[in-house]
Amino acid sequence: MLKWLLPIVLLCGIFQGGVAQKRSRLQHISVEEGLSQNTVNTIFQDSRGYMWFGTQNGLNRYDASNFLVFKHSPEDSTSIASSDIYAMHEDRRGTLWIGTRAGLSKYNRDLDRFLNLEDDAQNEFAMRPVWCMAGAATDDDLWLGASGGLFQFNTVTQKFRHFKINDSLQNANSIRAICRDRSGKLWVCPTIGKVRVFDKATSSFMDVNAAVAHHMHDVTSIMEDSEGFIWMAREDGSLLKYNPGEGTLQELNALKGKYPIRVITEDHEGRIWIGTDKGGVFLLNQDSNCFIGLPDKQENGTNVVLSFFNDAKGDMWLGTYHGGAYLFDKIDTTFNHFSPYPEVKHANESNSVLAVFTEGKEVWLGTDGGGLVRRRDGLVTYFRNEPGKNSLAGNTVLSISKDKAGLLYLGTYADGLSVFDRTTNKFTTYNQTNGLNDNSVWTVFHDGDHVWIGTNRGGLNLFNKKTKRFRYFTNTLKDKSSISSNTIRCIYKDSRSKLWVGTVSGLNVLNEKDSTFSSFFHREGNTISDANVLCIYEDSRRNVWFGTHGGGINRYNYRTNEFERWQEKDGLAGNIVYGILEDGQGNLWVSTDKGISKFDIERKEFKNFDTKSGLESSQFNTGAYFKQSDGRMYFGNIEGVTFFYPHNIRQNAFVPPIVFTDFYLFNKPVSVGENSPLTAAIDETHEIVLDHSQSVFSIRFAALNFTHADKNQFEYQLEPFDKEWIRTNNTHTATYTNLDPGTYTFKVKGSNNDGVWNETFRTLTIVIRPPYWSTWWFRMLVVGMLAMALYVAYRRKISQIKKQKELLASLVAVRTAEIEEKNNLLLETEKQNAQLMNQKLNDELSSRSKELTNYTLLIIQKNRLLDELKGKLKEFIRHPGSSNLRDFRQLVQMISLNFSSEKEWRDFDENFNRLHEGFSDKLRTRFPDLTGNDIKLCTLYRIGIPTRDIAEAMGISQTSVKMARYRLRKKLQLLPDEDIQVFLQNIE
Repeated sequence: MLKWLLPIVLLCGIFQGGVAQKRSRLQHISVEEGLSQNTVNTIFQDSRGYMWFGTQNGLNRYDASNFLVFKHSPEDSTSIASSDIYAMHEDRRGTLWIGTRAGLSKYNRDLDRFLNLEDDAQNEFAMRPVWCMAGAATDDDLWLGASGGLFQFNTVTQKFRHFKINDSLQNANSIRAICRDRSGKLWVCPTIGKVRVFDKATSSFMDVNAAVAHHMHDVTSIMEDSEGFIWMAREDGSLLKYNPGEGTLQELNALKGKYPIRVITEDHEGRIWIGTDKGGVFLLNQDSNCFIGLPDKQENGTNVVLSFFNDAKGDMWLGTYHGGAYLFDKIDTTFNHFSPYPEVKHANESNSVLAVFTEGKEVWLGTDGGGLVRRRDGLVTYFRNEPGKNSLAGNTVLSISKDKAGLLYLGTYADGLSVFDRTTNKFTTYNQTNGLNDNSVWTVFHDGDHVWIGTNRGGLNLFNKKTKRFRYFTNTLKDKSSISSNTIRCIYKDSRSKLWVGTVSGLNVLNEKDSTFSSFFHREGNTISDANVLCIYEDSRRNVWFGTHGGGINRYNYRTNEFERWQEKDGLAGNIVYGILEDGQGNLWVSTDKGISKFDIERKEFKNFDTKSGLESSQFNTGAYFKQSDGRMYFGNIEGVTFFYPHNIRQNAFVPPIVFTDFYLFNKPVSVGENSPLTAAIDETHEIVLDHSQSVFSIRFAALNFTHADKNQFEYQLEPFDKEWIRTNNTHTATYTNLDPGTYTFKVKGSNNDGVWNETFRTLTIVIRPPYWSTWWFRMLVVGMLAMALYVAYRRKISQIKKQKELLASLVAVRTAEIEEKNNLLLETEKQNAQLMNQKLNDELSSRSKELTNYTLLIIQKNRLLDELKGKLKEFIRHPGSSNLRDFRQLVQMISLNFSSEKEWRDFDENFNRLHEGFSDKLRTRFPDLTGNDIKLCTLYRIGIPTRDIAEAMGISQTSVKMARYRLRKKLQLLPDEDIQVFLQNIE
């Protein structure tokens, strides 16, 4: 029992004496979030996972993001009986019953409507209001505590039976609380009088126990715990614990006379929760009978508690008077917080913690203007600068560290370094007057007898504790081996004896042999992600980590001399990293400007915590981090210091149910109705049929995880339209427009705030009907109608044609005879004309052919004459003396008169092409490689001149003609069996 109480004890009183208490971070739901009214009389969670809140003005169903509100409407008989709700119960069939001021209502999930029921035997002892109800999974009886007494209602037959406690007094029958124990007994608490037990066998009320009955009066709430004890809360603040087996009663009076108790309950872990009037919530330690108050008591908020409910996840809901509803998530209570000053009233007070150091039971805090703070055994001591006294050098303390002698080294913002001897309570200050080269000390690191001091403008100072002398390492622009900047933020010596120095402009490693530095800057590639380094840490695996101002965290790889980076885009809470610590499982805890991140190095996964997760502030401070020897971690922030044990920070393992909550057409919600696509509530629907005109629809869904529900996530897909799952960050609606007609399947799955997914997705079938003109039946109807119309037209046309055929038959016969006679005459005339035309063409062709032949023969004759002349010339040449000049002149005249071959060939070619329609030009176009002699040879072959005559016509031997024909056949690309004359005659 003490194990679960420890965090609560820490919440309530561990930091007394000037230290603010830790709040339990209740998650609040009120009218601002959509609740219909802030007075919550009753809370219930149904079997689907929805939370229900009964208020004085409406019944609310909550899906972790939205409320569905039901109120009574006099014009609507299907609305709930009254808007004033007092009790709820779900029977073994999953039906939800609601007790209202106007009686009992049954909720119809399919239609989102109500059936209101009343006792038929109405009398002065009316069944209204219904204050409370009790049922069991073993039968169909629902027991109602009403203003007129006890009512037994059968949920199947829907019949009532009425039982009165007092026949004469109406108020004595009004039952404010009821309990059905494990044996089936009914414990009834009337408004006036003592607790009674109802005997169903005799239908009568009995005293609990004569010996203790006089204590059991004015009971406001009653319950049976997991061990079978009956607990009763009284109006005077006392709590009664009754043992049915022994018949003994224990009275707990810690709250008696202080706060009336309105409601009690037991959570899943056996803790007793007590809701009081103006005293808030108390938890009972049954081992010590100690009442421990929940710190979040607020005026008109959680100070008046009317209802409790322990949900499926194990968290407790609180319903309050005028304050709305609150969720107490036990995971959120594991972060503890304290502030140095309960209230900051003066300029020399500050809760912003810039440095943390712990040892044993002592916690030392350096504040931003509030001096040095020590907490030990619940007592707080403040150390401030007091001029003229041996005191702290300055009130803004940037760093705290301890040397081997136990001295505390305190770096201040503008007043140098103070060394505090805790045994003498004396301070020794080092500043620019006695050796320190800059009074702004940001960080201190102890290295044996030496102290490394990082300043804001003076670079790195090395202090020798024995000689009390300082050595300085500063940036020199001309010396690249000097430290990269004089503004130091962190110093760390790793297990490999490398001294790392983080500055605002580069990360440095000291080479102790020659006092030079190697520097890392932010450049392209696997370098450090930002040159402004705020913290350095080495984990148990000897990995060295660096937190930067804007570049997230970096891990240095000694083997490759490269850096691996993680930033916001990888899941880190914020890119400005102030501190890094490692827990016992090897996880890193990183403080940032946006909360704390837990980094699982093996999985490379982050889990982030902010104010909604229980942190007092998400804005942490540079260098303000420390890990205690027992594993507790401290991180300083602008509101104080957050401390916790990492193993107590648990993940929310609850797998949330996924539900459909709304359906929209054209961004308007669709209700269940006869002319609606919804015939049942959307969460009860498996298929929705839409017309093609309903082209814009939306589906709203929710994951019923109520812990930081704003971090729930979803994935959805509409098959076959969406090819992949679509991830959303807390977006609860999927919208689709202008889908083609067809059948689609919408699937959705969700996760809780810690990324635990419910992989069993919900599905909804969407059928989009095509327009009637695109349906098969409409097309078949159109085809049929067209066929019928065509058939009718065809029959009508056939009839007309038949009549016309008979009418025209006689005319056709007459006209046919006339036409045949004229056709015969025309054919005879055309035949004669054709014969005349053919004869004319043949005569012309014959004439032209004869003419060409004559040209050819003339050429041949002249060639023969040429040969004869050549012979005479040869004779003249051989016997020049035998001939006279007259013979030679005659020979010349004969040549001039009878021989001009070029002219003859031109005439021949012109006439040939006229007759043969440009044969030579066509031949040249088709076979551009042909020479002039090739063209001549082709013309002669086309008209059938024999080889001997061709040789004479061209003035060459027959052998040359054969060789020329061989070359010509190759140019014309003739096959061996192709006749050249036939080929040339066929050329068009």
